[in-house]
Amino acid sequence: MTRNARTYGHFCLLARALEQVGDRWSLLVIRDLLSGPKRFTDLMDRLGGITPKTLSQRLTEFEDSGLVVADREPGRREVRYRLTPAGADLEPILDALGDWGLRHAFRPPLPGEPLHPDHLLRAFTRAVEQAGDHAPARWYLRLDGLDYALTCDGHAWTLAPDTVPAQPDLTIDTDTGSFAAAAFGGADLEIDGAPAAVARFRDMLTTVAAAADRTDPAPAR
Repeated sequence: MTRNARTYGHFCLLARALEQVGDRWSLLVIRDLLSGPKRFTDLMDRLGGITPKTLSQRLTEFEDSGLVVADREPGRREVRYRLTPAGADLEPILDALGDWGLRHAFRPPLPGEPLHPDHLLRAFTRAVEQAGDHAPARWYLRLDGLDYALTCDGHAWTLAPDTVPAQPDLTIDTDTGSFAAAAFGGADLEIDGAPAAVARFRDMLTTVAAAADRTDPAPAR
């Protein structure tokens, strides 16, 4: 029997999983669908560097494997892609990979590198979570005209796109580049809110910058 070039050809649950989601761009497509259904153009906007052909291939593969559903309404050309329960089950795995990246591959964005507020704030949230400050918080962040609620319930931090928190402790309305410059380069950032909340947020910015500076790189061979 001829082996499929996309299979590892031996019994291993990790190998079976990688046959489904191990191709280039695959997990990044899943990452962007975790925050909710997206149109093809929404995904292209977030996945800087991917080609339309590659994105189409990944979405088709995910539909075939039961990870993604394409919602097509009769009479409308617009299609929205969303994760199935099996696709959503990958979230803790992506969080774990992100935490590994925080420990071993974290760095500031490079000049000219595509930077979407979803990805910047997801990295910021993971760094804040790992910092260990879990006092309750309701932060309203508006980057590039997009709304985000970054909240802590006293146990864990949650980033909610397309959400404006009720009675936020602080508000930041800026662009992605300015937020990155504040988080990684110590640039000033205008923050509206109670003095204690603003001071706490500035401490978080310092913590994130320090995490990027002290990243323990994976050993070179």
